[in-house]
Amino acid sequence: MRASNILTIIFPLMAHAALNGRCTGSAADGVWGESGICIRTSTCRSYGGISKQGACPYDADDVRCCVIGRGGNAANDPCGPVSWCDWTSAGNACQSVGGIFDPGHCPGGSNFQCCRNYPGKKE
Repeated sequence: MRASNILTIIFPLMAHAALNGRCTGSAADGVWGESGICIRTSTCRSYGGISKQGACPYDADDVRCCVIGRGGNAANDPCGPVSWCDWTSAGNACQSVGGIFDPGHCPGGSNFQCCRNYPGKKE
């Protein structure tokens, strides 16, 4: 197989590799790198999140890094007050504040869940 054929196969896969994945671009610093998810801006808004450019470098223009429950619209926060959407693999941040993971409320896959800082309490 020629190199041009390999690039033709690989390049389209790279274009959408980060959708519903972690934010990894140069702008994925601090909370953006810890708790951000690469999703469509409309989805981010519907979950009350705030989005940032430059942290999902291989995705379409309408896909940005979104942080939900950390300074966005609290009225739309799916996790409730003092809680946020976070990566379960980064459970260390959630668990370090005494929180627990609660699935089924955040966008993305099963590895992106609410971290309830006050377990069992959703207002």
